[in-house]
Amino acid sequence: MFRFFRRNREALKRYLLIFFLSVVSIGMVITLAPIPGDVNQMQANVLATIDGQNITADDLRHTIQSRMRNSSLNDPRIVSGIAGSLLDQMILSRAVETQAQKLGMKVTEQELLQSLQSIPWLYNEGKFIGMDAYQNQIVQATGMSAPQFEAQLRQRMLFEKVRNVVTDGVEVTPAEVHEEFVRRNGKVRVEYAVFDPAQFVKDVEVTPQALEGFFSKDKARYTVPQQRRVRYVVIDQDHVRASATIDDTQLKTYYNTHLANYRVPDRVKVAHILFKTTGKSPAEVSEIGKKARGVLAQIKAGTNFGELAKKHSEDTSAQSGGEIGWIVRGQTVKEFEGAAFSLHPGQVSDLIKTIYGIHIVKVEDRQIAHLQSFDEVKGQIRTDLEKQKLATAQQSLAQQVQQQVTSNPKDFEGLAQKLGLEPRETTLFKYNQPVPDLGKSDALENLSFQLREGEVGTPISVPRGLAVIQVAQIVPEHVPTLSEVRPQVEQDFKAEQSRVMASQKAQDLSTKGKGGGDFKKLAKAAGVTVKESKDFTQQDNVEDTIPGSALSTAFTMKPGETSDPITVGGNQVVFRVSARSPANEADFAGQQPQIAEELLEKKRNVAFELYSENLKQELIRKGTLKLNDKAMKAFLASYSRGARE
Repeated sequence: MFRFFRRNREALKRYLLIFFLSVVSIGMVITLAPIPGDVNQMQANVLATIDGQNITADDLRHTIQSRMRNSSLNDPRIVSGIAGSLLDQMILSRAVETQAQKLGMKVTEQELLQSLQSIPWLYNEGKFIGMDAYQNQIVQATGMSAPQFEAQLRQRMLFEKVRNVVTDGVEVTPAEVHEEFVRRNGKVRVEYAVFDPAQFVKDVEVTPQALEGFFSKDKARYTVPQQRRVRYVVIDQDHVRASATIDDTQLKTYYNTHLANYRVPDRVKVAHILFKTTGKSPAEVSEIGKKARGVLAQIKAGTNFGELAKKHSEDTSAQSGGEIGWIVRGQTVKEFEGAAFSLHPGQVSDLIKTIYGIHIVKVEDRQIAHLQSFDEVKGQIRTDLEKQKLATAQQSLAQQVQQQVTSNPKDFEGLAQKLGLEPRETTLFKYNQPVPDLGKSDALENLSFQLREGEVGTPISVPRGLAVIQVAQIVPEHVPTLSEVRPQVEQDFKAEQSRVMASQKAQDLSTKGKGGGDFKKLAKAAGVTVKESKDFTQQDNVEDTIPGSALSTAFTMKPGETSDPITVGGNQVVFRVSARSPANEADFAGQQPQIAEELLEKKRNVAFELYSENLKQELIRKGTLKLNDKAMKAFLASYSRGARE
């Protein structure tokens, strides 16, 4: 079928172009009317159905987790912000895949292989790293199994095939390229004033009437979430330590019945220096090899291994002088293991190549397989048994508290004191809010907000030990009175009014500046200082917080003209053009190819986005695609709940 596609490429392009234009024309008159079919009958966890296939909340959650993997931006508010666009991508991907299948388009095994071969960390100097290493690398890099990764890669390649066909007819004209060249290379210099609302907060007058009016406009904004207050006792190890003593007879008995635990396999204590080559070109790998050989020469000449590791190693162990500690066979990749177990204590290896890079390995100690004696492990056994006994005693006492208080819930304090524990009570707290004395504990939060008032929960772990709690008070979610939230309302009122003041002052400067007044004197009278920029293009920054593109109108204004106020990052900016210099036509030939390529890609993206959006609307119109808005709202709410303070 792929050969058929190649032979009939032009016909296929015409077919898709006709389909594309028809979808666009339909999309221009379609609005997102109620979705055909009974959406109410869709399962609560189904977010969308396309061609009879469900996209569930779990599917979307998995996609989000995959995208956010190893990201520092794993904030619930960020996640809820991208969930909608990710669902759209999943829908589009399946829609495009269906269209491709109808047209006989597919990704061949050879094409998949070629794509995999382009991934540097799967091929070491052009050689496949091996199936075991391949599967491990995929899991580490993506969190998916190899078949899942390959299926996703196929899907992306098929998607790209359709995109290429749809956008093959998109072109850029020489005039468009030249216009973009002029836009990018023209320069201006401006005098500008920045009105930061923060500088006007102190000037905001707060009256009771104004504050009440501001609060009344949007009381729901200050809704107080449900709060709970609990009684509790904490059972730490000190409460039960007296019952956790261990004698030597118990230690010896444990040792004799767990001899297998104390058989030490062959092991070596190693340090290493790693020079990463993952994702590097052959030329870069060659240079890295030269650097590694230089470091190895320094080691053999007597330079301290640990100091060189701190300086050169790209592994997390670098800060500890390359120290990895004890390793056993099967724990590391074969090349590393072979080097480590072939050396004697104090010896350093030659350069060792693995899928991670180039290593220099040093063996610091070695132990042959043996059974550790009782005296060697006596201390560790004592520690382990004491921990077990302490945990058992804590759990037993906690269960005793729970049972007695459950039987007599009105005497929490008295029963706790009889058992030698100190009863305490929290202040009101919201979900996901750390509780003084108890700290941050998911178990505490979940249990506190599951129990009814007066109910006692099962023992839970908190930072200080085991806790038994009883819900003492529940305050339902409610819209507060102004007095309850006055500090926050006042802060918000000042912030809003300061923005209004900044906007008004900026507009006043703009109006007077257009009248021909002295720009610097007018700005000074408004309470701001005028700055003067260097010559800049739209690709440059006027200053760290003001990109040149934000002042794009400056490139169409004449020297001496004053701008309207422009919002930049929450601030208002007013500027006067000091000078303009046109693009240097002598630079056009050198920039033309890159500009043409970037413009073409941009136009292709726009064309495919238009195609995608109208394809989605057409599928909705036909009833092929159904969206479950209720389920999506519930899905987003699950993340929003985690963002509450």
